[in-house]
Amino acid sequence: MKKNPLLIFVFLLSLFSIGAGYNKESSYIVIEKTTNRILEGENINNKMLVASTAKILTAITTIENYDLNEVITITKNDSLAIGSSIYLKEGEQITRKDLLYALMLRSANDAASALSNNNSFDFIYKMNELAKKIGMLNSTFSNASGLDEKEYNLSTAYDMAILASYASKNEEFLEIAKAHNYVSTSSLISRTFINKHKLVNSLDEFIWGKTGYTKKSHRVLVSNYQKNNMDLIIVTINNSDDWNFHKTKANSFNNYYFEEILKPGIYSLAVDDEVFLVVDERICIALKKEEINNIKYKIFLYQDYSYIYVYLKNEIIFKKRLDVMNKDNISV
Repeated sequence: MKKNPLLIFVFLLSLFSIGAGYNKESSYIVIEKTTNRILEGENINNKMLVASTAKILTAITTIENYDLNEVITITKNDSLAIGSSIYLKEGEQITRKDLLYALMLRSANDAASALSNNNSFDFIYKMNELAKKIGMLNSTFSNASGLDEKEYNLSTAYDMAILASYASKNEEFLEIAKAHNYVSTSSLISRTFINKHKLVNSLDEFIWGKTGYTKKSHRVLVSNYQKNNMDLIIVTINNSDDWNFHKTKANSFNNYYFEEILKPGIYSLAVDDEVFLVVDERICIALKKEEINNIKYKIFLYQDYSYIYVYLKNEIIFKKRLDVMNKDNISV
């Protein structure tokens, strides 16, 4: 598809002008991953520098657009990437998948450069288009690493939680991001990557996460915490005690009840068993205990799809499109 030159100019202009006016306060958010319901937060829509947590978007952009088994040849520019690195060498050959492990476990900026073709316009454009598509409306990304010496990656605690929720529903992403360690083999050397997110490596309830730090952004941390029916995304930006904060927050939602509305499966929608609802992942709603008796849900059937709406006192708190099929398409 031919790109509009005017749109390209506007896009590039936005990348070069976003550095001014970003917020330097701290912010945090906790959401329930299934529904993205906000459970708690502060300054959740303040635009902030997000450092290496931007690599979550780099990873999911790569997974959705490229062959992970393709072998990449490392360029000189890749090998010269500053900051966190796995010390890739010019001319070294390594698969995209191994670069993704380096990206997510070791936060390697040289891997980010290689995956993005040295921050090519096409890759950064794909990153920003995906961000818009999934609802990150207050975010702009200028590079694949999160470095902010020359360009800026600006987002919000809310947008980063939406990104983490979206990315972790991808099985390939989750397999990579939750690994405690990984052995990578390239054309030159074998390397062992140990996950930098110490809560993931030390506590079973922390499934995956991503660290970030620059002198301008200060500490940034994303975590996915699961326990029983609870599935939380926690994001902190500019919090110097983020490890303890994430642990404390993850265990502080005893006033919520995590109600499972539907399990994965196939459900009859009609009395004659002609139409069936297809649920590919469990639907779990986070509710305060005093809200439980005020919840109801409805399923609206259309020609070849359906919507489930969850209401709390007549206010929609969650909706999701679900596939449907007729009995002739169900294999026994």
